[in-house]
Amino acid sequence: MTLVSAAFLATAFATHALVGAALGGTLFDRPGVGALAGLAADADFLFPAALGPPFVHRGITHSLPALLALAAAATAVWYAVDARGSHRAAGATVAVAYCSHLLIDVTTPEGIPPLSPLSDRVVGVALPTTGHSPVPTLLLWTGSLWALWRTDALDPLARRVTSSRGDD
Repeated sequence: MTLVSAAFLATAFATHALVGAALGGTLFDRPGVGALAGLAADADFLFPAALGPPFVHRGITHSLPALLALAAAATAVWYAVDARGSHRAAGATVAVAYCSHLLIDVTTPEGIPPLSPLSDRVVGVALPTTGHSPVPTLLLWTGSLWALWRTDALDPLARRVTSSRGDD
């Protein structure tokens, strides 16, 4: 992997996590869950290449069945851990943040297979620029950071950073 490819990949991962965190923090007060769910579709990078389709990048993990399965699993886990109702917020956070990943990736030339493994048909939306090109990335980062700042979702992180430096 070249340095340029690694930088592109790191930026794409950061974008998905940041957008997921902003959605999770703004809509459901769950920025951490949103960040993880925003990255979850790219877990396919961990699949061994020998598995082949649909276990490849932009395969089964970039589909609506995967989104529904992960949101249902998150709801079930949170329900088992906390029966006070926060499981609905966790499941919704996972669904919205994961969906944001799919929406960003559908704007790229590779598109996504929304019904994988039921269908290998790839869907892409042709836009003047892709979701991972510089201008949209800058806009996504700016909007996400603004949303996190406006909702005070960054406060716990700021407290952790200052306490680790001994500023308390």
